[in-house]
Amino acid sequence: MMEEGIESTLFHHAKEWLKLDPNVATASHVENLIARAEQHGDSASAIEELRSYFPTNEKSPHPRIGFGTAGLRGRMQPGPVGMNDLVVIQTAQGLAKDILQHNHDGKPLKAVVGYDHRSHGTFDLSSKNFAIYTKLVFESVGIACTLLDGYVATPILAFAVTNINAAVGIMVTASHNPKQDDGYKVYWSDGCQIRPPVDERIARSIAEKENLSPWNDYGAQLHELKTKANSHEELTGECYGLSNPEETEKIVKDYFQAIAMSGLISGKVFEQTSTSPKITYTAMHGIGHPFAMESFQKFNLPPFLAVPSQKDPDPNFSTVPFPNPEEKGALDEAVSFAMQNGCDIVLANDPDADRLGVAEFDKETRTWTMFTGDQIGTLLGHYLWNSIGKNCEKVRSSQ
Repeated sequence: MMEEGIESTLFHHAKEWLKLDPNVATASHVENLIARAEQHGDSASAIEELRSYFPTNEKSPHPRIGFGTAGLRGRMQPGPVGMNDLVVIQTAQGLAKDILQHNHDGKPLKAVVGYDHRSHGTFDLSSKNFAIYTKLVFESVGIACTLLDGYVATPILAFAVTNINAAVGIMVTASHNPKQDDGYKVYWSDGCQIRPPVDERIARSIAEKENLSPWNDYGAQLHELKTKANSHEELTGECYGLSNPEETEKIVKDYFQAIAMSGLISGKVFEQTSTSPKITYTAMHGIGHPFAMESFQKFNLPPFLAVPSQKDPDPNFSTVPFPNPEEKGALDEAVSFAMQNGCDIVLANDPDADRLGVAEFDKETRTWTMFTGDQIGTLLGHYLWNSIGKNCEKVRSSQ
């Protein structure tokens, strides 16, 4: 009897979810599981899968994916503990309501949203769609939202927040997580990721009943946008006319211009010689390659050699299942390519290009050193200090 009660609660929870889910693929999958579970001959595996999507425990009868300083991160799947269209809509609604409640200076509110290449074909889930839904939610309550066109590196999204004076920025990415995951990073008006107690306040707003039900039929809106884009060739951008290629190009240009004006660039042109190190770069199947190329050009460095098998965005992460450059074995492909091409240094970005991995070849010992994050931070800090830190006005006035 207890087992029947648990299953009844499970089915009820799943069916309530179905009433709100705008995604045809995830809704159909859950409907199919419920139908199988209600047929005794094929129920065990269906019930087990449903329980993974709609878990319950003593502390929380209906747990949700956690929201914190890192925003959201989890497996792309149906249900309240996964990353999916409904969870993103609920999160965007809670976030939008919080922004409206805590900005009272009378200035027009703006948001900026970026996304990477992650996707789940079977469930029709993707960073791109999550970003589009976020824009639709924000603009439905009067928050102007710039949707960056095409894949962007996370540092550019963070820069964009202060560049356009936005109240909030959202980067849809799971960073260096495995391919089945996606995420939702939130940046506040200072361009930094949210910190306590803001994250807790937003989490409470998301959980409010009025924010858990979609305010509009966003699924129908997205379908209409896709249909219109297929019949209107004049619509520009990667997001069915919602993104802004010109503004995105300007923000990226401003980002690299800010670097050029920062004092970090010496102006010296580094030419490749027989004794200078050769560099291999890998984007680890992420979106970093074009931004790394631009960075090398800005710093007047000779071009790097890109690892061909990891150069382009690949949501399946075909050659590196855990694309964290600090993870043991993650740089094996890049190191192998570097050895074949006589390179001395390997530079690696994680898939959303906000994490750096470095490896160096010692020609005397014929061994590679993989630098830790602390070691890389020390090197970068030392360079910052010598380039601009010790000469800045704040330092001089404190001495």
